[in-house]
Amino acid sequence: MTWTTASLKAAAIVIYFVLATVWLPDFVLALGFIEGSSDVVGDLVVSAVWGAALFGGMWALRIGQRRGLI
Repeated sequence: MTWTTASLKAAAIVIYFVLATVWLPDFVLALGFIEGSSDVVGDLVVSAVWGAALFGGMWALRIGQRRGLI
């Protein structure tokens, strides 16, 4: 694997995790029906979104490793 390929793959991984675990939960929290609900409901929904994004990313990394992509 060349430095360019490795750098692009690393950048894609970092971008995914930043978007999925930082931006997406913040976006979901700003939605009208979540914003208007109680703090507990908002926290639970955002935690579920964050956890699903984190689990999905880790699962994708494992599959990519198994297939020799990363």
